[in-house]
Amino acid sequence: MPQPSLPATVPAAAALRTTLSLIDNASRLPDRPAPRLLAVSKTRDADAVAAMAAAGQRAFGENYVQEALPKIEALRGLGLEWHLIGHLQSNKADDAARAFDWVQTVDRAKLVDALAKHRPAALPPLNVLIQVNIDDEAGKHGCRPEEVEALAAAIGAQPTLRLRGLMAIPTPDPDMARRRAAFRAMSALFDATAARHPGLDTLSMGMSEDCVEAIEEGATMVRVGSALFGARPAKETGWRPAIRRDTAIGRTDMATGRRPTEQESSMNNGDIAFIGGGNMARSLIGGLVAQGHAASAIRVAEPMPALREALRADFGVAVFESGAEAVEGADTWVLATKPQVLREVCEALAAQARTARPLVVSIAAGITTVQIARWLGDAGLAVVRTMPNTPALLGAGATGLYANASVDATSRHFAETLLSAAGTTVWIDDEARMDAVTAVSGSGPAYVFLLAEAMVAAGVEEGLPAEAARALALQTVLGAARMLTESDVDAAELRRRVTSPGGTTQAAIDTFEAGGFRALVAAAIHAARVRGAALSAAND
Repeated sequence: MPQPSLPATVPAAAALRTTLSLIDNASRLPDRPAPRLLAVSKTRDADAVAAMAAAGQRAFGENYVQEALPKIEALRGLGLEWHLIGHLQSNKADDAARAFDWVQTVDRAKLVDALAKHRPAALPPLNVLIQVNIDDEAGKHGCRPEEVEALAAAIGAQPTLRLRGLMAIPTPDPDMARRRAAFRAMSALFDATAARHPGLDTLSMGMSEDCVEAIEEGATMVRVGSALFGARPAKETGWRPAIRRDTAIGRTDMATGRRPTEQESSMNNGDIAFIGGGNMARSLIGGLVAQGHAASAIRVAEPMPALREALRADFGVAVFESGAEAVEGADTWVLATKPQVLREVCEALAAQARTARPLVVSIAAGITTVQIARWLGDAGLAVVRTMPNTPALLGAGATGLYANASVDATSRHFAETLLSAAGTTVWIDDEARMDAVTAVSGSGPAYVFLLAEAMVAAGVEEGLPAEAARALALQTVLGAARMLTESDVDAAELRRRVTSPGGTTQAAIDTFEAGGFRALVAAAIHAARVRGAALSAAND
């Protein structure tokens, strides 16, 4: 009997009672703990979670670390238990280890090491489940059943982790008998693993449409979303948390458990002034609002009336024609102008900078922190220099950040939070290396565009219709990028795996190598770095 899908209008308490009753009726295994309900709250705002918590639910599952963090902070006082149930990349393990109580998607040794390393000793051990690809489904995350024992041993050796059991998401086969077979296989694997590792108590499997069958086959935890919260929003990427401004960015330091001081919180929650309202600024503003920062606390200076009005209409932020008006009362200034006009802009704001002593975050390419501080008239100003790239406009960017000696830990965290809305962030300790960041990632999208352009042209030359060549080349670039970012295997190994000796790929790779491909890439990136340094010097 499938879990009924309740309409979104059903009150939280009624939806929870119905779901718990169904789970209770399905439970029939006396040697297993009573099944636990995990409420899947991805795409739901903090208010919806709070309503479900008020009805008595305590455990909530989130798919994405960055979407979950604001909700976890906003609802910290409710004593909720947070589970990460989505795929976790190793570079997100830091935040996950600090913020979550459970991680249900551990499927490789590298992730075990990363979570153990970043779990603060002051917190209880992180509860983890090993995710198993029980159907051996191509492209699905999760380890193979035969890999479970090695992972279990690795987790057991880490004092900051606690192995609680296994998790699986079987193929959503319309034939429920085949799903039951997968559930039974997981149950048998759980029993075998628990026999070797006493203390395991959790077999997480089954969702809204098949939780009853999962429980009947041995699940001790089921993940239910739509039956509790109603149908998902049509477009998950448009999620915005309903979070109070006083909890949005001034978060508890999850490494120490310490709340920011009143002085630190005033910096984190204060007004933010953007000098320049172009595309990159717009992307960061959208990210701030999505993270819960009040739109009324964001001020934007933009000389072009059309851009000003669009920002006001789309985000509800305060807009001004001049920078002097925008920075009035702001604790953080984001410099988002063209590099060639930044000196003039900064010198016009120098008197206000000396009085306000804001945190200054620059996204202007090639301008050093020393130059910015000097132009603003105060060598001791806290300045963070950043280098985002154009995919940041889609939230898929890569940004290098450098902080001068005046930037404290709280301000570093704020700058990282601001830029993480645009994608991956990487701190650079030596500012001289920021020109290399520009050369690798700042200019990098153009290199990929050039490769795609050449692949399309070559496909046409080999007889493909132009539209077919374009579709094939672009999807190939996208798919390869996903494999690089979603796998813990490095680029060289991925290349080796798809290069059969004597095959077509080998013929192409040999041609690239014979033509000096690696040397050409190295020379191009070197030229970009040198040019970046020259442009920076020219701005003096």
